[in-house]
Amino acid sequence: MLKHLLIEKAYEYPLPHKEPTMQGCKYDNVKGYWTYENNNKPVILDKNFIKPRTKKADRETGEDQKGE
Repeated sequence: MLKHLLIEKAYEYPLPHKEPTMQGCKYDNVKGYWTYENNNKPVILDKNFIKPRTKKADRETGEDQKGE
């Protein structure tokens, strides 16, 4: 059985290997972001923190793939 042209030619992006963990963190409703429970510093500023994926972090497809 033949594969559809889009399925055959589509690039498959590798999935991230690590899932973010929010253990030891809490969401501050007043500030509007996650902080560490032990020091109240924003987790997003930690270089070692694995950030959760968002729609904004998804890879673009379509127009940017035409030349490849």
